[in-house]
Amino acid sequence: MGAKGDLIFVILIIVALGFVWVFTGGPERARNQGVFIKPPAPLDSGGTYGEINVGGGTQVKVGTGSEGTADTGQDETTIEISEFENKISIKSSSTGPKKSVVLEEYITLTASSRNKEKVSITGWKLESMISKNQVTIGGATEVYRSGLVNSEPALKLSPGETVVISTGFSPLGASFKINKCSGYQEQFQDFFPKLSKKCPHSDDEFDDIVSSIPITDNVCEDFVDKISRCEMVVDAFPLGTSSQCSEFVSDTLNYTGCVKKHRNDLDFFTKEWRVFLGRNTELWRKSREEIRLIDSSGKVVDTYTY
Repeated sequence: MGAKGDLIFVILIIVALGFVWVFTGGPERARNQGVFIKPPAPLDSGGTYGEINVGGGTQVKVGTGSEGTADTGQDETTIEISEFENKISIKSSSTGPKKSVVLEEYITLTASSRNKEKVSITGWKLESMISKNQVTIGGATEVYRSGLVNSEPALKLSPGETVVISTGFSPLGASFKINKCSGYQEQFQDFFPKLSKKCPHSDDEFDDIVSSIPITDNVCEDFVDKISRCEMVVDAFPLGTSSQCSEFVSDTLNYTGCVKKHRNDLDFFTKEWRVFLGRNTELWRKSREEIRLIDSSGKVVDTYTY
């Protein structure tokens, strides 16, 4: 046939294959194809996973086709990935979900420090893919007030903040943000994990008001120096304590007095919230568990498997 004839023959074969490719789906077929977990027909069923929806959010499709037949989609599950993926995450280093006592069981969520704005997580859900237990995340008060009914507006996490979501009931009757006075609540209540005791030192508080206490009141100064951090006095005051000293200790060295005095401090708030789900029974398995965080649109934000 000659070299020229051979070249023409090869070109005709390529053109023919191109027509066949176009008529069987062409670029559209290639774009919609997932990653094969089995070889394509006729070698095997051609089951796939990992589909990317180019026109919108990310989708992950897991499925297997019947052997020798096309995949009908009946065994497939499509997971839509949230726009908040990598913005809000389940902290995987915590042992909180594995606790065997409901009051000690918790999950920690973190907001990325790279976020540009606050993210409202009220209305989001936590779900066990094993037991199918599902709960909705509620709101929280920014400043807890003792002796009052605290409202719980939508919880918005600022960049770098965390929220500990406890399965049980709140020892205080409300969800709240931790502040520099919250350590006083640990004196009479049990929190898991424990609240940090970083209240202002009693002797520092004393120095702020020393001008109003008689300079000769050494009894008061010695007394205040012995008061532990973040603990209000419940025992009788020492003999010889002046009325000014007693008033100072009773009004200042407790949660309510601390909030009143320090509410406007620049370092008043920490970056941690506490939310309580108010459940009587555990939600998460101690092992072989898969917990999903789902946003208000029903899309998956993050998954924690252990």
